[in-house]
Amino acid sequence: MDQPLTIARPVEYLLSGIVSTSSIITRFIRTVRVAHADLAAVTRDLSDLRLVLELLKEETGIPPALQGQMLLVLESCGNVLIRVDSVLAQCSRPEAWARVGRGEMEVCREGLGSFREALGLALDVVGVYVYFFSFYLFLFCP
Repeated sequence: MDQPLTIARPVEYLLSGIVSTSSIITRFIRTVRVAHADLAAVTRDLSDLRLVLELLKEETGIPPALQGQMLLVLESCGNVLIRVDSVLAQCSRPEAWARVGRGEMEVCREGLGSFREALGLALDVVGVYVYFFSFYLFLFCP
């Protein structure tokens, strides 16, 4: 039972976006060193999100009803990555980072955390679904 491309493509897109955003963060920290502590936390969140997405990418038993909900979360998560990139592009000086960037990045970080938790929960639901579906097949389908 192969997973439809509706989930696979957005997951691949987000994984690619995480790599790109992580690279942008690294370059930004070299220029605006005062942002290091704030952005180290964002980098950790991106790493955690990447792990959940990698596990999700390997999952083959996602129920269609859950896929629709997951697509919304994946899209919103992609929008947060775009916002992170945008904030970093706008705050190329330490003063701009302190005035605007730090607060904006905290909002982005909260969003990333929420989406990571939602996707992790979806992954758990898929695991339970696959377990019960397999159990059902074992009992009722000779």
